[in-house]
Amino acid sequence: MTRLQVRDLTPVIGAEIIGLERKGRLDDETCRLLRRVFDEKGILLLRDIDIDRTYQMYLTEILMGHEPPAQEEIAKAASLQDKFWISNKEPDAAAPFGRLLFHCDGIWSKDPFEVLSLYAVEVTPPVIPTNFASSVNAWKTLPDKLRAKVQGKQVVHVSGPEYLPARRRRDVSDDLVQAARDYVPSYTTPIAQRHPRTGQTMLFVTQGMTKEIVGLSPDESEDLLEELFAHLYRPENQWAHDWRNGDLLYWDNLAMQHARQNVVTSGPVRTLRKVGLPVMQADISMQKVQSYKAVNAT
Repeated sequence: MTRLQVRDLTPVIGAEIIGLERKGRLDDETCRLLRRVFDEKGILLLRDIDIDRTYQMYLTEILMGHEPPAQEEIAKAASLQDKFWISNKEPDAAAPFGRLLFHCDGIWSKDPFEVLSLYAVEVTPPVIPTNFASSVNAWKTLPDKLRAKVQGKQVVHVSGPEYLPARRRRDVSDDLVQAARDYVPSYTTPIAQRHPRTGQTMLFVTQGMTKEIVGLSPDESEDLLEELFAHLYRPENQWAHDWRNGDLLYWDNLAMQHARQNVVTSGPVRTLRKVGLPVMQADISMQKVQSYKAVNAT
């Protein structure tokens, strides 16, 4: 087994993995350790690692708990995502500028990404960080009175802030990423959503993609969502990752929400290579991959 060190990033969010080297397929004990820490902490950070998209995909498979397929199958899956870039400099990259409210990629779909990964190919300080908030810890710490208000209730998720209520949109600045689309995808889930892999309960509402609570008036819905957001986005339930070259970051896209402040194309280079699952397992066509690219960024 590769000897690894695990360092907590915060008491509730994330862990840095120290000592993992790219040397082919990992042994079973190392895989179990990575999965356990990932399921417990929601985010894994590796620094100063030289990695290509195929190996980035391979580690994603491990964290999902899958038996990784043959090398050629992993390479094929990685090639389907070869246009997944988060960059203010790369042509045709997703969300090259603007601010992103807290969200989970694909929460508006019945097949959201479960694990996401970004690798810092080129970043120049000062770089806009990626911010995270834990939906799992938010539910664990939800006050009893607020928990009683949401028990059994459902919410509608949409693909971006352009579909959020006007009242919430007035409270945010004009630099939000807002893509033009020909359709309005949406999906309804419980507020107390069960994680499909870990079984943990999540406070499954996001500032950037949860439109409304089913069965409430618009004002009642926003009032209750504001209470939930105030609890979910408390400083002690957040962590900000300051990027540097060679950073490899994995996060549970359901248990962890992510956001960023305003990125500008004239600013410092911020080029991150993105990989996500369950693209292979959900039999998502290239057309749908491009659809995900159009409506998700980090």
